[in-house]
Amino acid sequence: MNNYKLVKNIFVEGNKFDYLNLSQSVIAYKKISFSLQKPLKLILLFGKPGSGKTFLLKKIHSDFSKKKRILFYPAPFFDEVEFLKSLYQDIFNKVPPRSGTYDEFLKAIIYGINKLELDPIPILIDEAQLYPQDLIEKIRLMADTRKFKFLFTVHKTDQEDILAKDYFKTRIWESIEIIPCTYPELKIYIEKKFLFHNFVGMIPMFKDKHLRFIFKYTKGNLRETNKFLYKLFELCEYYETHNPQRLNTKVMKMAHLEMIAIELGMIDA
Repeated sequence: MNNYKLVKNIFVEGNKFDYLNLSQSVIAYKKISFSLQKPLKLILLFGKPGSGKTFLLKKIHSDFSKKKRILFYPAPFFDEVEFLKSLYQDIFNKVPPRSGTYDEFLKAIIYGINKLELDPIPILIDEAQLYPQDLIEKIRLMADTRKFKFLFTVHKTDQEDILAKDYFKTRIWESIEIIPCTYPELKIYIEKKFLFHNFVGMIPMFKDKHLRFIFKYTKGNLRETNKFLYKLFELCEYYETHNPQRLNTKVMKMAHLEMIAIELGMIDA
């Protein structure tokens, strides 16, 4: 099998090794872990798209679920009834009773939690900026019952700071920001990707100039870095099959990195 085909797949979005021990991620992980153990109702994790928020939530959910009940919703809900149905089913492992209103549904959930003597259930909600505002408000009211504690993740953009939105700013009890990788962290991230997937031989192919080039155009964004490297090894895969003399198996060619940056619109052709 084409070796580069195997390598490119380690940079597919959502790969289980996407969370790695980068210092900023570790700091955020510790803050979240500590916050989830405190009697907080609402916690906010925010950062720019691709800064690693979803990776971090997956790690938190994986680790905490070994010790206690914790729920994770990676895809947004746009309908409150569907959200409550999923919540009921995930808590009690059975189809929820028919209920016509939010209040009736919430009473059924609270009654079930009290009956089972469950501790407050942490619920991780990714992409919270996509939820309807009225549903966010009802989730906040659910948190007031103290039967749940919610952790929202939202994007922070240059155009609009999500914390400025009233329904987050006035109600969040604790906020945690995850920032993009520094250059040394991005270098470690890429090297650990190769190490964890047993492609140690790929590490010497990337010199400092290659890694700084990647950092310059991805700006420390993990999602953009994964996309960049996936496309780079896809190009190498093509050359290995159709034109192997274009490859240098010892050192990556800068021309190939430049081609990918142009293809992804990071450099104007």
